[in-house]
Amino acid sequence: MLTAQKVIKEIYLLPIEEREKVARHIIEFGIKGPHPDVSEILDIKGWQDEIARKPFNLKQASEYLGVSPVTLRRWVKTGQILAYKIGRAYTFDVGDLKELKKAHVTKKSAKKP
Repeated sequence: MLTAQKVIKEIYLLPIEEREKVARHIIEFGIKGPHPDVSEILDIKGWQDEIARKPFNLKQASEYLGVSPVTLRRWVKTGQILAYKIGRAYTFDVGDLKELKKAHVTKKSAKKP
């Protein structure tokens, strides 16, 4: 019987280019059953929604935005982004981070000639 463990082992035996193709396919399309009536095994949209519901900590948010944690703290202090602070820990709403990133990318794109 084919098991997930066997499949994963076989994937690791593939050349790196082929492993990247498998990973890209899973990320883009999920794993669909053999018949259209069979639901997805890996629901990518649901997985993304699940991630979006969980708040990011300072490190995750700074990595997502591509800025240093120091810069992100400065943005919180100047009111450029909303953060929740419990003790010394910051948490950020994923929606707020997406809006900030989208606005920042749009501004950068507009400046280019």
